[in-house]
Amino acid sequence: MLAQAPHLTRAHVSIAIAAGYLDEPRTLPGLAHLLEHVLTTAPLEAFSNISLLTWFSQHQGSLNAHTDDYVTDVHFSIPAETLEAAALTVASQLARPAFSPSVICAEVAAIDAEWQARQHSSAMQRLSAIATLSDSQHIGADCRHGNAQTLGSDTALLLEALTAFHRDHYHDGRVSIAIISPWATETMTRLVKRMATLFSPPTPCAPSLAIAPRWSRQLSAKVASTGNTVELLWPLPSAIARHQLTALSDTADRLNQGLLMEQLPGLITDYRATLAPNGATDAFSLTLSGTATQEQVKALAAALSERLAAFFATLSGTAPNDHGNRWQPPAETVQLAPAWFAHARRQALARRFATPPSEHQPVASPFAASNARWLLDNASLSPSPPTFDRQPAAYPAVQHWCGQYGVSDDFAALATTAWAACFVPGAVIVPSPLTAQRLALQDIVFKQENSLHGSWVMAVGSQANHAMVALLEDAVLAVSKAQEGLLAQQLIQRLTPLPATPAVWVSHQAELDTISQALAALTFRSLTTTAGNTPRTAPSAADTQPANVAIMRTLILPGSPAQRWLLAAAEKYHSATFFQQARYEHRLGYVAAVRRGDGAPCSLGYVVQTSNAGQVSNVGEISKDAGSAGGRPIEEKWIEEKLISITNAIWQTPDKILQAQLPALIPPETPLAALVLQWQSLLAGTHQPLHRLGQQPIDSPALTQLLSQISTLGHWQTHWLDSAGHYFVSD
Repeated sequence: MLAQAPHLTRAHVSIAIAAGYLDEPRTLPGLAHLLEHVLTTAPLEAFSNISLLTWFSQHQGSLNAHTDDYVTDVHFSIPAETLEAAALTVASQLARPAFSPSVICAEVAAIDAEWQARQHSSAMQRLSAIATLSDSQHIGADCRHGNAQTLGSDTALLLEALTAFHRDHYHDGRVSIAIISPWATETMTRLVKRMATLFSPPTPCAPSLAIAPRWSRQLSAKVASTGNTVELLWPLPSAIARHQLTALSDTADRLNQGLLMEQLPGLITDYRATLAPNGATDAFSLTLSGTATQEQVKALAAALSERLAAFFATLSGTAPNDHGNRWQPPAETVQLAPAWFAHARRQALARRFATPPSEHQPVASPFAASNARWLLDNASLSPSPPTFDRQPAAYPAVQHWCGQYGVSDDFAALATTAWAACFVPGAVIVPSPLTAQRLALQDIVFKQENSLHGSWVMAVGSQANHAMVALLEDAVLAVSKAQEGLLAQQLIQRLTPLPATPAVWVSHQAELDTISQALAALTFRSLTTTAGNTPRTAPSAADTQPANVAIMRTLILPGSPAQRWLLAAAEKYHSATFFQQARYEHRLGYVAAVRRGDGAPCSLGYVVQTSNAGQVSNVGEISKDAGSAGGRPIEEKWIEEKLISITNAIWQTPDKILQAQLPALIPPETPLAALVLQWQSLLAGTHQPLHRLGQQPIDSPALTQLLSQISTLGHWQTHWLDSAGHYFVSD
């Protein structure tokens, strides 16, 4: 699957294998996940001590992988000029890996650390509920994430099992390759053929691609702590043509653009349709936010099944050639790569479904009322979002910006586009029910991002200003919620500064005052306690587990253009070295990364995450009961000292080497990305994102003077965050 996008400077590639954790041996839960880890961290054939992850760090790229129930994909982004070398390197590693016992042991520990971090998350609770809906005789009836207990410590057994699983599943009968790049289609086609030839043909006794039906007759399961959502699942038929899968994908897109919005009861505040959701890729999903009893959900499932079946019939009856092959990302796409990778996974999944005898043979609709399953929040009716209990004395000051700020230099179409964006610090903007879908019906794209430090909304379209006023008038504020996900990612979010006052950015002056007044009014009404003073709730189950800890060492500079360029160069140059030393040599954790926060001030963070400090492997002289230092376990203090040692060493870079690393920063790949990037720049205290400033060559004397500012103007800090929510920072 290929797509040409001449405006791109980077290529995005997915190599998907039609095999996942429901294909692994019953006795080794986590084997498919372990293989994914080993493939990306084992030394490459051409380099004795360099893994795929390290190779991509050295070549200004990024690589990741994901193991799902029926598909595993390795995906990467790389500068277009390095596409050929990267693609052949990854394909060669996936086709002909060398399994090392030491790597296997290290990755079992990494998978166990992931398990410790995620076992109480809403995502894992959801997967557990899906397992309860599976037939008890099906492999899907068990949790397959894997951990140290399920994988065991018999390295010889794991080596044998990995070799067999790779031989049976990583062959050319299961491989799908997808590339989007600025290259000509013919050139990409030749590259794909070279990649494909690296994979062996399937063996005569290779397992079938067919999916064994997993779903039992049980219709519902309860999920703990899902945030008051209901997920409806319609299992897909085992025989379905590719163009009918495309019709299902189109159905999901149409739903997300507002189709059926009027049919939903008032208790539904938001929804999202997905073909092949994570953990249930043999199903169609509709996730509903709101409050509903099980009886209401049952009635809703029946009503929606009937409506969706009728709509699907209008699409699935068309001939295969009626569906264009040209890929278009969803309208709300900001980053092109994740959307492309998700599309590639769905295309790979099509291999798992048996094709009907005739491509035009009608297929029974999956949307039968008796076919629907649902995952229901274990809690009863959830309370409304916490509100603020104090009233400000007067309207707070609102920062505002008006105009293009050069976004049309990124995408010319933005010169005639209208938009409005609003930010509130220390709270979450809660729009009225079904706002995104209602705006989509008006051809207005809605985007929202929330964090512990604030919330912003953006509307893009011809009536964006009027839509924003209406949105703010109907919205309320809520207390920021505790975040889920990697602790390291939560620390990284602290790198970029945000303003302490509400802010507005509009493309046109016409409604600026009205929007500013509406934003000020929003911050005045419905207020509760500030996020920073929110009482901590009772400890969750995760709080009682051995703490996951993320530690980040940061360098902060005032944020002049030259300083921003310096940190961009350092991020590029230091990533591979830091990853190699922190993850492999010192084994500080299963996450190790260098990330930059662009703004004024600007910052650079070196972050690691470990399941608990007692699992750090190179602290042989320190036991888990060795006490604490400065209120923190000695193991954490040891990690901090190693972080300081590593960062001090890599900042001793010869000037000429760092000078050669001045980055060609990636321009935004979609119009919405250009707007979001400019908006984030304004919020961070700069008027232009770095890529639009133009790269100025820095000679050796200028670089020497710039490096001296690290000691005169730079500020180093260390941040800690654990899974119990404890956060602190020290200089």
